[in-house]
Amino acid sequence: MEVNEELKEKLAPLRQRFESHILNIFHRQDVWYQQKRTQLNGSAHITTDDWGVSIRFENSQRDDILLSGRWDYLVVYADRLGAAYSGWSLTTFCPYPEWND
Repeated sequence: MEVNEELKEKLAPLRQRFESHILNIFHRQDVWYQQKRTQLNGSAHITTDDWGVSIRFENSQRDDILLSGRWDYLVVYADRLGAAYSGWSLTTFCPYPEWND
C-alpha cells in the first residue's frame, strides 16, 4: 500500500518499536490463528512495509488465509499479534485447547 510522507512519519516509530519482535516471534513459526470460532494451527509468513504487516497463514486444513494490519492498529504482545477492529489474532500457544477435542 502506498503511504504518503505524513503517514509514513506517523507510523515510523511504531514500525521501529514492533517490527523486529513480530518477525522474530511470529514469522515462519508454528502459530495459532483465531478469528471468532475458527482456530487453526499453521505457519505465518510475514512481510512488513511502511504501512504495516501482511501475513499469509498456511495450514493443512484449508487454503491460505491472508491477513494485514496497519502499524497503528496492531495489537502486539509477547505471545499474541492481532489488529484492532479486524477480529483476527495469531498466538504462540493454543488459545482454546478444548476446541480441538
